[in-house]
Parts: sequence; C-alpha cells; structure tokens
Amino acid sequence: MAVTIDGLVTGIDTQNIIDGLLKIQKQQVDRFTLRKNEIQTKQAAFKGVETRLLTLRSDIGALSRSQSNPFTRQTVTVSDETAVAASATENAASGVYQFTVNSTARAHQVASQGFADADSQITQGTIELRAGSGDVKTITIDSNNNTLAGLAEAINSSGSGIAASVVKDASGGASPYRLLLSSTKTGVENEISLTNNLAADNGAAVQPVIDFGTPVQAASDAEITIGNGAGAISVSSSTNRITGAFNGITIDLLQATAGEEVSLTVAKDTEGAVEAVEAFVTSFNDLVQYIDDQSRYIAASNQSGPLQGNRNAQSIQQKLRSAVLNSVPGVNGSLNRLSSIGITVTDTGRLQFNSSKLTDALEGRTDNVSPLDVKRLFALDATTDSSGVNFVLGSSRTKASSTPYQVDISQAAEQASITAASALAETTVITSVNKELQIKLDGAEATVVLNEGTYTRQELADHLESVINNASDLPGRRVSVSLAVDSLKITSDSYGRTSDILITGGTALTDLGLSSGQSDVGQDVAGSFVVNGETESAIGRGRLLSGDPENENTADLQLNILLGPGDVVAGPEATVSVTRGLGATLDQILGEFLTPAEGLVATADEEFSAQIDGIQDTIDRQQAVFDREQEQLLKQFSALEAAISQLQSTSSFVASQLAGIG
Repeated sequence: MAVTIDGLVTGIDTQNIIDGLLKIQKQQVDRFTLRKNEIQTKQAAFKGVETRLLTLRSDIGALSRSQSNPFTRQTVTVSDETAVAASATENAASGVYQFTVNSTARAHQVASQGFADADSQITQGTIELRAGSGDVKTITIDSNNNTLAGLAEAINSSGSGIAASVVKDASGGASPYRLLLSSTKTGVENEISLTNNLAADNGAAVQPVIDFGTPVQAASDAEITIGNGAGAISVSSSTNRITGAFNGITIDLLQATAGEEVSLTVAKDTEGAVEAVEAFVTSFNDLVQYIDDQSRYIAASNQSGPLQGNRNAQSIQQKLRSAVLNSVPGVNGSLNRLSSIGITVTDTGRLQFNSSKLTDALEGRTDNVSPLDVKRLFALDATTDSSGVNFVLGSSRTKASSTPYQVDISQAAEQASITAASALAETTVITSVNKELQIKLDGAEATVVLNEGTYTRQELADHLESVINNASDLPGRRVSVSLAVDSLKITSDSYGRTSDILITGGTALTDLGLSSGQSDVGQDVAGSFVVNGETESAIGRGRLLSGDPENENTADLQLNILLGPGDVVAGPEATVSVTRGLGATLDQILGEFLTPAEGLVATADEEFSAQIDGIQDTIDRQQAVFDREQEQLLKQFSALEAAISQLQSTSSFVASQLAGIG
C-alpha cells in the first residue's frame, strides 16, 4: 500500500506549529514594546511641559527686565505725524512738550558747469575732496577715466562721504550734463570742500569747475525753538534727529514746515504693560492646565494621563504656585504681592487678572505707588544712596540684600588725556605745510588733516576735535579737545585701560604745541563689595564694576561708577540695596528647571531616554533569543520534512517492488 504525506511532505502546518511554540517569547517582546511606547508617550508629554516652561520664561522675562521694562516704557503721540516722529525712554517725564520747527537739516549739494554729454572729455590731474571734517580724499584723473562719468565713478569709489552723479539739466541747452556732488550727511558741519588741481582747458578737454557760490542746495542744520518768549531756547542738530531738547525724548523731523508748532504728549505705555501681564498670566495658566490634563485619571474609562504620578511635573507645578504667592521683601509695602496689581490665585491654582488695579498703579491713581514700584515687584532692581553709583544689571546669581551692600571704591575710572606743553598762539594759520597730525586713539591709528585757514585758540580746539572725531580710521572713537589756559588738551571720551592717546608725529605738531611721543592711558575702576562685614571681590572695566561670578551674594552685580578721583575716600563710598521681584524669582526657578544637562527638565528627559534605551536593549535580547529559537525550529522541521521525504521515496520504491512480485 502506497504511503502518502499531505502538504509539502508531511501535511503538517509547520509555520502554525512554530508560531505556537514561540508564542510566549513573542508575547514577552510585545509587552516590552508596549512598555517602551508608554514611556515614549510620557517623554513626549513632558516635552510639552518643557515647551510651556520656555513660553512662560519668555513672558516673565519681559516683565523682569532691568532695562526697557514694560512698566516704565513710555509712548509718544505727536500733533502732526507727517511732520514729526518721536520716542521716549523711561527717563522722560510724562507730559506735553511744545516747540516750533525753524528748519530741517539738509545735505550740501553743488554742481559743475554744463557738458555736452556724460562722456565729455575732461582735463587730467587731481582733485582733493572733503566732507566737513572728514578725511581728505585725492581723486586722480588720467587717460583711463578722463570723462565726466569717469570723474563721478572715481569720486563714488573714494570713500569721501560725497556722492557724485551726472545729471541732465532740462534747462541746460546744448550742454545739459552736469556733475552733481552731494554730501552723504546733512548739516553745515558736513559741507563739501574741494581743491581743484585738474589742468586748465586744453582743446576738447575741459576742466570741470564746481560752483560753490551758487549751490544746488545749501547745507543747513535742523533747528527747533522751545517757547516763544524772550527766554526762548533754540536747539540745533546736524541731522534731523534731535536728542538734546528734552530729557529722554528723541525727535525726528520728517516733513515739517518752517514755523510749524508741534506738540508731543508723553505718557506711560499702560496698554503695553497690561498686555505683557496678560501674556504672563496666560502662559502660567496654560502650563498649570497642561500638567493637570496630562496627570488626570478618568474613572469612567479607567485611563490615566501620561504624567499621572510624575514627581517632576508635580514639583514644577508646586514650586511655581508657591512662588506667585510670595511677597517681595525690600520693595514698597503697598505693592509687594501680585494681588496688589490685581493678580489672584484661584482654588484650582490658576491666576486671575483684574487689570484695573494695574492701570490705577501705572497712571498714578494708587496712593504712594509709582510705575517704578510696579517694575520692582517683578524685576531684579537696586537702589543706591549715591548719585555717582548707578545700578546697571544683575543675574540669576545676584542675591537680594537683607541689609544694603557696601560699595568700596579704591580707584576711580579715568580717561586718557594729554595737554600740550606749549601754548597756542593767539591766532594760528594752517596751510598745506602744517596741517597733518598723526595720532593713536583707543588702539587705532590715523593721520588727520586740518582745514587750511586762520583760527583763534578756541576755533582751533573745536576744529581739531571735529577732525579727529570724523576720521574714518578711528571708527567709534571720540575725543574732547579743550583749552587748558592757552594750551590744547585732548581727552579720550572712553574710560579705563582701553582708553589711550599717543601722538606719533605730523607737520602740525609745533603749531599745536604738541610733541611726538606724548601719551597717556586711562584707568579702570577698582573696588569691592562688603556684605555683612565680608568682602566680595569685583572686576572693573572702564566705569563698570561687576561682582565676581563666584561671589556668594553680589555675583554679576553691575554698577556704573561715575565717581571721580576726588570722590574716593577711605571706606565705602555708597551702599546698594538689591531686590529680586517675583518675575526675577520665577525666572530664576525656571532657569533651574531649564538648565541644559543639569536642570530638572534635562534630567527627567535623560531618565525617560535611559528607560527607553534599557527596554530596547531587553527587546533586542528577547528578539535575538526568539530569532535563534525560530531558526532552530525551522531547521528541525526542515530535517523532519527531509526525513519524511526520504521515507516517502523508500515507501514508493517498496510499493513498486511488491506490485511487481504480485
């Protein structure tokens, strides 16, 4: 009888048997995968906490700023927005300011005679150009650029502060093309001057002549008048931006008409402050709500949020709720809690904001409270008992002072300054042979060139100051030049060791009373802080005195020391009282949460990642065991199939033999 085997050979469902034998191992892998997915969900939920912490820190940071704080920010409205624009710092006093516009600043513009076209030939040689007290630039005209357009291009590439263009004058007849020179800066002090050393007319080549007697546009300064009585005050500026008229107010003249009276109204930016507080309240509540939602247990579905029981999330919520309930020591007692400006905490831990209290405080309707008090409720701030010591900044490491910190100055900051050994003549004539001075100022060197002319002592001092301050090789560096009796005195505007002056040479030395090698270097402020009798070190740079970052109390405390050498005494020169508002405290807490690598958020994320990595390692090991067992079973069943196949072949052979016998 023939032996038959169904299926491949045996008729057995091999794959189903293998899957059954490996079912337990597969379930173990699936359980670990499910656990991994759960932790990944928790990690993603905690990332949501981090995102909201960052938003909260951004919003509370705006309220905590020492500079440009929304509680002391000012708005300015003008009577004619097409004529004038204005802005105000927190130092500006609220009120109405009026002035009359006399003139706006204009740039000097002059032009040449007319030419037939832009490519008309001009004579060769040199032109010396200067805008005000800027650098003298020499323009060379030769066979490569001896056209009107070539001259314009050479001027534009010289860096002289003068723009050149060839314009077609509609009234120019047969010679309509003229070279137009325009100072790139407005104001009388930036007028164009020119020394024309081009050759005289020669055949087809014509010498361009600039008509300074009939300018296209005369240079003018901006000028306003404050008041209209006999004591009216005029304020001018070389630009259309005026900063010296009213304290803390910048005025930009736009399309103002001469004689137009303008009024500015400066007021507290109450609306902006309210919006900033609302943003903080919203981001705080969003964070609290998110943590609650992610930690909630729903009995009906027997499901819990991914952060239920997460100690880190609960710790964040608890610390923030506690912080907003605290009072701020050292500030106005009438405004030392959030409830003072209308922020209260509900039973659910959310913040609730009644903006009317904040508005009243900012607009002066709350007794004994000022906008500065509101700022100090939130920000890190400090007050001093000396007008020569001003608070600048602090950091999260700067501690509030239970008793005022003492400021002990041992060295006042000084500027570099030199005085000429010889007095100036009553009048000094500057010519081409005595107009250069070589100077090194605050680390940069330049050769400055005086304008030729006759000067009184004061005129020469003023002109030298202008020339040095406008030198292109001395960017950002400025000096004050005055008279010490009848001698020139040059003083760097900067303070500290980076302030230095060195006279290195020049043809003007003798007439200026200076000598090569004269030099001076400034001094950085030096001092320390004294906290409860203990000295904490400070670092001086220019006039800025900063607490050493390692100090226990005054780390990163920055003060601007305006005291002079004569103000330095034995012992402390001032005291400073540091307060840390609720915003600064919250920012400090948030900073601790969000510190990379070491903060609570980073360590929590690392814990999640470590758990995920550990589970993945287990999954990988289980999968490896599963794969080995599966491979072994497949080999065993394959061997069974082979054996059965061989038996089947033998059976067929035996059956055929038996059939032959019968």
